[in-house]
Amino acid sequence: MRALIGGSAVAMSLRANCPWPGIAGLGLLTALVIIGELSPSMLPSLASKVALVIACVLTLPVPVTPWFITNESFTLEGYIRGYQVVLAWVVAVSILPVGIPTAGPGRWKLPAMTSAGFAGVLWLATAWSYNLRDGFYAGLLVNLALLILWKLWFHLPAFIVLTANTLLLLGIELGVVDLFVPPPPRLDPHLATARKYYSFEAAKKDPLAFACWWDYFVEQWLVMSKEVITAADHTLPSSELRPGSHSRLFDCPISINSLGFRGREIAREKGNAYRIVALGESTTFGCTLGREDKPWPELLEQMIHQRLKPRRPVEVINAGVPGYSLEDNLYRLARDILPLQPDMIIAYHGYNGFPLLDESLPPVFGKDPPRYQPRPLRLVAKADYRLKMLYYRWRYTTRSTPQPRQSSDVMTTKYARAYRDLVQAAQTNGIRLVLANFSMAANSQSTPEVVDFYRSGFPLVRRQIQANVLHARLVKQISRQHPEICFVDTHPHLDGQHERFVDLVHMTQKGRQQLAETFFAGIKTVLEQDLSPRTNK
Repeated sequence: MRALIGGSAVAMSLRANCPWPGIAGLGLLTALVIIGELSPSMLPSLASKVALVIACVLTLPVPVTPWFITNESFTLEGYIRGYQVVLAWVVAVSILPVGIPTAGPGRWKLPAMTSAGFAGVLWLATAWSYNLRDGFYAGLLVNLALLILWKLWFHLPAFIVLTANTLLLLGIELGVVDLFVPPPPRLDPHLATARKYYSFEAAKKDPLAFACWWDYFVEQWLVMSKEVITAADHTLPSSELRPGSHSRLFDCPISINSLGFRGREIAREKGNAYRIVALGESTTFGCTLGREDKPWPELLEQMIHQRLKPRRPVEVINAGVPGYSLEDNLYRLARDILPLQPDMIIAYHGYNGFPLLDESLPPVFGKDPPRYQPRPLRLVAKADYRLKMLYYRWRYTTRSTPQPRQSSDVMTTKYARAYRDLVQAAQTNGIRLVLANFSMAANSQSTPEVVDFYRSGFPLVRRQIQANVLHARLVKQISRQHPEICFVDTHPHLDGQHERFVDLVHMTQKGRQQLAETFFAGIKTVLEQDLSPRTNK
């Protein structure tokens, strides 16, 4: 019987990927049991004792090895693997007394209760990991019953009993208190934008609400992206918009036309139309949340029609693609943009290309901020999140903001080379080029409180603020070197105006309206000249 139990322990250790010394120790124990049961005289007493010592040395470290040799610690898989290994060890302990007479039925109480205790810990760990509220409280009751059995069957040291009682009663008391703690906000896609969890003014009193909003926003953005973005062919470095696709972002419908641009259908041949291509990133594509929200290129087209009343059609094509940098857009220029025969290109780039400025920025080390994880005890989950955020801010926050290097360094970066390539393409094809600096919710004049607010979604926000300063300097310098370029300063009434953003870079409808107003004011004179009846273009 004991040999069968030992064989089961070895099989369980193999299934749990136990380290080979532990498996060898369990196998040696099983072999000793088999020899002892078949013919005790076959194994000399000294050899039996030496083999038993070796088996114990190999076997005793087994219960803790899963947490040191795998990357599954503190995960459900880690708990299950650890429980399997510990259970195998408990079984081995039950067959250790080779050649010792059995001490009666009571000798099985210790391994049985040890196994049950680890099973109770696994129960609680599973319920905690999966946020199973009812299962967690049931596990507390089961462990309380096991503790009572331990006290009845064994003489435990007083400090162990006191510690176990304190932990279990604390869990139950926290559960009672937790009944009066309001749950985290459940974000309804129809109400999320109205409640403005993204707003610094609205959410600064409840950082947890903003953390929940950010996770929900990213989730919604990814769902939309999967429906309208597809893997690119070999001519592009990243993904591209799927022609003819449709999706939604919160309440706002998203449509990609047959040419692969966001917006209504347009003809490949422009005819008599004056075409403006808005080249950019997700900030040009449009982070539109409400049913009536519109990207800024569409707003700009409306302003041109309503205020200038041109005699010829004017089309503003939204060529913004989420995740694209200026380098990515240069790759698609010849294939997608130039065949449209644009009269004007407005380039609004910034955030996605900030890595191209790395050589001009001081090095920054850090990692992503912790995310809020719902748990059966909401009070503990909140405290855990806040403690992790405090540690994160202490550990990874840059205490000083070094000044960016001189503009001469900026003009030698990859970003500068990309802008020069865009300028050359516009000059070669006779296209008016409009360059603009980039606006964000926080800038170098923002208070530390505002900057910290955005760190949960943008852990390197301070570095990105520095990069934006350099980018603005770069664009302005490029424009000065080429007088034919129309430079538009988007910073007034937008940069650092956090109430006009839903995160660090994506704007609300008011922010997009302001950006469209700024672009209209910046190109109005050029448009009046180009659209004049006397102008033949």
